[in-house]
Amino acid sequence: ISAGDYFFPRLLVEFARRHSGVKLDFGVCNREELLNQLTDNLTDLAIMVRPPLDMDTGSEPFAPHPYVVVAAPDHPLAARKRIPLSRLAREPFVVREKGSDTWNSMQEGFGDHLADLNIAMEIKSTETIKQAVIAGMGVSFLSAHTISSELQVGSLTVLDVQGFPLMLHWYVVHRRNKRLTPVAQAFKTFLMTDGGALIEQTIGFRPKPVARRLKSAAR
Repeated sequence: ISAGDYFFPRLLVEFARRHSGVKLDFGVCNREELLNQLTDNLTDLAIMVRPPLDMDTGSEPFAPHPYVVVAAPDHPLAARKRIPLSRLAREPFVVREKGSDTWNSMQEGFGDHLADLNIAMEIKSTETIKQAVIAGMGVSFLSAHTISSELQVGSLTVLDVQGFPLMLHWYVVHRRNKRLTPVAQAFKTFLMTDGGALIEQTIGFRPKPVARRLKSAAR
């Protein structure tokens, strides 16, 4: 499950409501498949966190994408303020697998401190990670866009860690020489003008950005 799965269908519904009669072909795929589709000119628009740097594409950010550290509400650190990374590093981490967008974001968020973390388990499913954290197996680094339901019912809590949340962005990407169809151009305009507000409304979570002094690892 991608973080976009938690809000993107509602964006499509709202766009279709504003543009009656329009049909959209929407697919979910991993980064490699998406880049291949862009290379082969098989998709009009791609939505991703990390636009390719080695392709002739244009990209524009349209919405914030915060990442946070989460734990069960009865975790000993749940009530702590401004938790230092040296303290957090002693906790077992349940994380997404290496190579995933979440892992890459974690590299960016923790930088050189990533090597200090106690990685207890790597799991390919965000939903399984959430259940593991709820059960008390450890803490995790996740997209805030994937945990709104758990925050609402109180089964997860966001830890107040120094230097977090990590604030990234969602980008709309297409080939630079791509002549967008009227529908694709309308959808891009919709994302750029209303996408961020609609995502915030859907997710119901808006952490404040913080000044970061962590040294990020090379991506």
